[in-house]
Amino acid sequence: MRYLQLILILLLVSCADKRAKNVDFEQSETVAANLVSDDQTDNSQTEMQNFIIKTGNYKFQVEDVEKSTKVIERLVQQHGAFIADMNLVSTSSDISNSLILRVPSKDFEKLIEDLGKEAIFTNFKRISAEDVTEEFVDIESRLKTKKEVRDRYVDILKNKAKTVEEVLKAEEQIRILQEEIEAKEGRLKFLRSRVAMSTINLEIYQRVDYKETPDTYEKPFIVKAQQGFSNGWEIVTELTILLVNIWPFIVIGLLIYWRRNWIRGKLITKK
Repeated sequence: MRYLQLILILLLVSCADKRAKNVDFEQSETVAANLVSDDQTDNSQTEMQNFIIKTGNYKFQVEDVEKSTKVIERLVQQHGAFIADMNLVSTSSDISNSLILRVPSKDFEKLIEDLGKEAIFTNFKRISAEDVTEEFVDIESRLKTKKEVRDRYVDILKNKAKTVEEVLKAEEQIRILQEEIEAKEGRLKFLRSRVAMSTINLEIYQRVDYKETPDTYEKPFIVKAQQGFSNGWEIVTELTILLVNIWPFIVIGLLIYWRRNWIRGKLITKK
């Protein structure tokens, strides 16, 4: 009887311990979930400052595109900027050069001003400033919270999860959170880059006297010979098709030519 009582006591203790572990895991998951729900309101730790993305679109005429391009390159170096893209185009009526400049935001206005000194006629100058402070602060806050939630699930995986199901569940949550963290970190990196370095889309051009576009390509002899053979064969083919299409007229003409003396005799007889 004593042995039976001992066995019952051990079974009750084991079940109670298992229920306690399950409650502990569920409580840990509840804490993590509460951290997720709090990411909408936890903004107090983020340092407030303005994040402005500046963009300029500038087009003007210059005396000489080549000389002005060299001046622009010097100005870019002076202001700690760089040329991200350049596209020089020559046509029969003008020469133009399109450039994308990336400049530190503190030198944005000064570089715009210095560039304008090369202009003899301004087509347009547009400057825009996009305030992304709210988005920046929101992402930082959410990122901080998601990292805390991820760390909480890591702790659950190491210390609380006892069954295979619990381990897989914690690993899946960690994977989802890590993907979201990486996406938000990428967005923050992009915003920091755009805020730190402003963009100027610049186009300069010069007018030139109209000239016919020269034919600078000379075909070699072998290419000309091949093309001539091809053209001759096309002529033969077209002529053959023409003859096939008008064969009734050809037959009638041959008959008339063959019987011309007989036709002439008949006509004389009638007269």
